[in-house]
Amino acid sequence: MGDGQLRETALSGVTVLEAAGGVAGAYCGKLFADMGAAVTRLEPESGDPLRTVRLDPDEPSTEGLYFEYLNAGKLAGASPQSCDILIVGEDRNLADDLPAPKIATLDISWFGADGDYADWAGSDLVVQALSGLVHPVGPTEGPPLFMGEHQSTLVGGLAAYCAGVAALIGGVPAKTAHYEVSILESIIIMAELQMCHSDVRGEAVPRLGVNRYLPTCPLSIHRCKEGWIGITPITPAQWRAFCLMLDLPDFADDPELQAPRGRYPHAARMEAAFDTKFPNRTAAEWAALGRRHKVPMVIVPDAMGILEHPIFNARGSLASFAVGNKIYKVPLTPLRLEGTPPLANHDAVGNRATARPLDGVGSGASPLVGLRVADFSMGWAGPLATRMLADFGAEVIKIEAGRYPDWWRSVEWTPEALRRKQYEESKHFSALNRGKKSISLDLTQPDGMSLAKALVAACDVVVENQAAGVMARLGLGFEDLSCQREDLIMLSMSAFGDGNAWSDTRAYGSVLEQGSGLPSFAGKEGWPPTMAHIAYGDPIGGIYGAASLLTALYHQRQTGKGQWINNTQIEAMLPFTTPALLIRQATGREPTRRGNRHPVMAPHGCFRCAGNDGWIAIAVADDAAWAGLVQAMGRDDWAADPSFATGAGRRRREDEIEVEITAWTRAKTAGTLAASLQKLGVAAAPVHATDYVAIDPHLQSRNFFYDIERPHVGRQWQAGLPFRYNGVRYPMRGLAPFLGGDSEAVLKALAGVDDDRYARLLADETVSLVPTKLRQSTS
Repeated sequence: MGDGQLRETALSGVTVLEAAGGVAGAYCGKLFADMGAAVTRLEPESGDPLRTVRLDPDEPSTEGLYFEYLNAGKLAGASPQSCDILIVGEDRNLADDLPAPKIATLDISWFGADGDYADWAGSDLVVQALSGLVHPVGPTEGPPLFMGEHQSTLVGGLAAYCAGVAALIGGVPAKTAHYEVSILESIIIMAELQMCHSDVRGEAVPRLGVNRYLPTCPLSIHRCKEGWIGITPITPAQWRAFCLMLDLPDFADDPELQAPRGRYPHAARMEAAFDTKFPNRTAAEWAALGRRHKVPMVIVPDAMGILEHPIFNARGSLASFAVGNKIYKVPLTPLRLEGTPPLANHDAVGNRATARPLDGVGSGASPLVGLRVADFSMGWAGPLATRMLADFGAEVIKIEAGRYPDWWRSVEWTPEALRRKQYEESKHFSALNRGKKSISLDLTQPDGMSLAKALVAACDVVVENQAAGVMARLGLGFEDLSCQREDLIMLSMSAFGDGNAWSDTRAYGSVLEQGSGLPSFAGKEGWPPTMAHIAYGDPIGGIYGAASLLTALYHQRQTGKGQWINNTQIEAMLPFTTPALLIRQATGREPTRRGNRHPVMAPHGCFRCAGNDGWIAIAVADDAAWAGLVQAMGRDDWAADPSFATGAGRRRREDEIEVEITAWTRAKTAGTLAASLQKLGVAAAPVHATDYVAIDPHLQSRNFFYDIERPHVGRQWQAGLPFRYNGVRYPMRGLAPFLGGDSEAVLKALAGVDDDRYARLLADETVSLVPTKLRQSTS
């Protein structure tokens, strides 16, 4: 846009006032602006601190670039007389005398308004440490590895955006709604897989080394003749094809290497063998072979590789904005609504369709009550998106098949396992599918297909995360289902999108992380591109999927129009790479990999403490925090030394500082030390292991976790939505369903099935309440 033309956007007519301060609040406002709302941002007289922040401390050309990225497309100026949504951010400095919004205030903070950490100073490192995301990553001997700056705050802003659009769907309340959004709680959504692993194992997820992770092995990145290749061969069929592709027949036939859980003891010799093979071809050549042989393998791009990526450019994955006379490419907001797409030109201020009044259409406490969702998704990303809809009050009908249940049920196809209902024991499935109904339909049978279409006809939304093109081949694509249904919304969540050279890439969450390029900017110089070990692409894709659905639903409620949402999970990862892309374009070189160090804060990292693998995260944000650290350490010599007086000076002596901090922290208890540092204004936190997060007293006191008891699963703590509505946590809507457990009731109520027909459906296994003999393995 930018040429004066007006077009309809998803949030046309919505007005937002951003008095944020901080990246989370600014990103929340950016999402509203990119989806078409009119966003006015307020700034203190002294100016937003982000204006002077350099993405690279040694490169003046990077100063203020992230500020420009976050605020392109917004209106700057005086406070409007009224607004629909008010955003108050985590580093607030403009929270007084603001107009009350018509709909809701989105009040973002690091830790929430109460609890043990409520008064603590926050940072990306600190909340990552508390969430359990940092502890399992990095060298075995430590230190645990920081995931990266702005990642937590972007997720916090995204969570706040979801709350805001849900509030818009709820309509104008009698009294302005207040959503209290916690950045810490927001990123725990990414840690749920680790929490479930810990719950099942009865211990913390171990730190096994760079790019080593249980239970999946190998999950690694290797240097090629040109570039890097990421690999995640899991199933026996993938493993065999991978080994034969690399001309490693002994590995292909070794019985100890057939199951991924049995491969880790052999990781060193496997990786050494791989490293003799991969340099024989380029990463692009290996990735093409992987697609041909259906093996999860993908190029791991650097910043220039992202900017020149053939698939990203073909899909229009990059947007643009101008700073002075220079145009920068950045990731397009990954809410790919086909009818009302995000603005691709960030200079398109004011090009919004005419405002329309907002009508009250629901309840703020349960804004999606009355909405019915047909959920064809499996695994993590799709079920997370629909779980968020269920948490908002929607009726979600999960469609599985006895011959192919949701793979997170982890079905063991043995008679003994089926007798004990092992397929109902998965804590992963239990966490991602609470509050839903389950029906079983074999879509390969004519009756199964016709009933699936009858169910869709009774639903408002369809969600799927199958491989690209699968639903269309089944006759369940958007064109088929939306015929004579102008109001239908359908979310597709493939890995790389449909109709391109990479569409058939086999992908897990790790493959998406690798393919996004994010590992190229993590870890230290000299390391291979370094992964975060959390199947990153799945939870991020799920949260953006929920945001996309909420946005399309608001537009549908205003206009009666549905649309196809053509999301890809790989694009959901790209916003995290924005700083690296900006550095590359501003300086002409790839960004420096800093490990746990920070371009602005110094010192910044994880330091050894007493106890079994105890660590403390410390992030000195400014000179005042440095004074607090110096006081705590009793280092009067540092206080008197002018070379330590500025962040730039401290960065020049960071090696020395880190050695002295480690000597000081080594004998101290991380939690006690963090609390004492926080009292002195230093952002610090214990680096929690994954098995501690669910029992964290702060999170428990805030009732963040649902305490559930489910047959075959037992007791489990499950993460709730990361915000409170008017001071109250959203209620739990129900436990995860049993396989096909709601089939009879749903098919009778929505598809007109009578008793006789239901009996026939059971007899011919169109409906199956247990995994069937039709599928004997997961390969």
